[in-house]
Amino acid sequence: MALREVTPNRRGVRSRELVLDAAERVMAEHGYEAATLARVVGEAGVPMSSVYHYFGSKDGILLAVMARGADRFFADLPEWSEPAAGPEAHLSRVVSGAVRALERHPSFLRLLIGFAAQPPDAGGGEVQAVVGRVRSHALELLRAQIAVAFGDDPHSAVTDRLARFALAAIDGAFLASQSDPDVTLERLLQPLAPSLAASRQDLLSRAMAEADPAGGTMAVPGKP
Repeated sequence: MALREVTPNRRGVRSRELVLDAAERVMAEHGYEAATLARVVGEAGVPMSSVYHYFGSKDGILLAVMARGADRFFADLPEWSEPAAGPEAHLSRVVSGAVRALERHPSFLRLLIGFAAQPPDAGGGEVQAVVGRVRSHALELLRAQIAVAFGDDPHSAVTDRLARFALAAIDGAFLASQSDPDVTLERLLQPLAPSLAASRQDLLSRAMAEADPAGGTMAVPGKP
C-alpha cells in the first residue's frame, strides 16, 4: 500500500488538512485503532469521498499524518555547523532545541511511538517503513550534531552508539513527561549532555583497550 499522490486544488488542500488534523488528533488521543474512517470524517466535517480521493484508505491517512508530522518536526529543529564553547555546551544546546520542537509538536512523537508498536504487517508493512525512515533521519541528525560537538567522525561506531543512546533517552523522557505532570521534558533530559560526554570517553577507552591490550599508543576510534 503506497501513499496516494493526488494534487488538490485550493479547496481540496483545506479539506486534506482538515482530514489530517482530525486523524492526528484522534490517533494521538485515542490510538490508531480508534481512528476509524467514519470517526475521522466526522471530526473533519468533510465527505467520505474526499478521504478516498486523497488518501485511498485509513492507512493512507496514517502515512500522510506521519509524513506531515515528520516534515514539520524536522523543519523546526535548529541545526548548527559550528560547536558551542565546549562539547557539553553544544550538546545541551542540541537537546534544548529538540525539547522545544517536541513541545511545539507533542502529537508527532506520541504518534511515532504508537506506530512503532503496530504489528510489522500493518498497512502492508508500509507503516513500519515510514517509522524506520523517520527514526533513521533522527539518528542521522543526532550523529551529525554529536560529531560537531566532539570533532569526531559522524560515521564512526562510537558516534552511532551515542546517537542511539540519545534517541532512546529522548523517547523515554518524552513518555515519562506525558505520563507524569510533575516532570518536564527539559528537566528529565538535563543530564543527557554530560552523560553523552562521559559515555563517549568510556567507549573510546574500551575501544582503545581492546585494540591494544598491551597499553601502547593507538589512534582514537572516534576520529576520522
